[in-house]
Amino acid sequence: MLILYSSDSGNLGCIPYLLIILKGRSMSLSSSLQNYLSDLGLVVPEQPTIEFVQALQAEHVARYSFNSLAVVLGEEISLDLEEISQKIVTRGLGGYCFEHNKLTFELLKALGYDVQLKLARVLNNNFEREAGRTHRVTLLTLEGVSYLVDTGFGGNGPIAPLRLDINTQQVVGLDRYRMLAKGKGEYDLQVCKGDDYFTLYRFDSAAYTDADCALGHFYSHKNPQAVFLKNLMVTLKKADQTVALVNAEFITRDQQGERKQLVESHELLGNILDSEFDIVLEPAVVEHLFIRFLAPMLAADEVGATS
Repeated sequence: MLILYSSDSGNLGCIPYLLIILKGRSMSLSSSLQNYLSDLGLVVPEQPTIEFVQALQAEHVARYSFNSLAVVLGEEISLDLEEISQKIVTRGLGGYCFEHNKLTFELLKALGYDVQLKLARVLNNNFEREAGRTHRVTLLTLEGVSYLVDTGFGGNGPIAPLRLDINTQQVVGLDRYRMLAKGKGEYDLQVCKGDDYFTLYRFDSAAYTDADCALGHFYSHKNPQAVFLKNLMVTLKKADQTVALVNAEFITRDQQGERKQLVESHELLGNILDSEFDIVLEPAVVEHLFIRFLAPMLAADEVGATS
């Protein structure tokens, strides 16, 4: 592998992109994508491989948290690639699907992988309500095999690419998944919960663009009924452990099962964000989050326990 640094100005101290030449293939990586690749400690193979994508997805979901922090704090959330990279990679603040999966998609595309942007309807096993296309995923085709790549679905999301093998159990990390064909080019992604399969979302084979993502993104972080505006959620997922903060509950899941801890003070909330998710917020911000999302749940639990 030959790597050449280049810049429009000729000044090697300012590197807007990285040129990679691999066995006759050349590709340029923006500084945003190069930072992403370097931060995960990944080495680009000479040819596209599923092993690289597996490593990329596993490292991504273990390092960068899926969370609703920017949404609940009322921040503007840009889908510009450089700003996504700054937020997730440089500042370590995580994000949600439209950010995570765009970052992954753009890196794979720049490295020469055959990827397509897809949008999904999040069902969470509720087939009665009408769900909009508010979840971004990536469809990867490699050596004639199609895979679903999703680095932005939190605790129920896969830590590795899933083959589009219909009705076939696929075990990755602590979870078992399967795909169901629903007709008209639609597929359901399901995860096993106990003895039954639980439908997470439905995606289709239609072509989508960033303009389509902008609609779902706007709803997801601006509509008062969107789940991200009504809940404080932070998740990191490794092969052997998932840690999640959902309002006043801190949840750990591993081979020994699932354990829940009530987060009963803003000091504990700040400690958990720091120690478990490597997110450090100003004390006033942590207290605001506690009062808005945790205190009402704790009060409701207390009323329920005494009634």
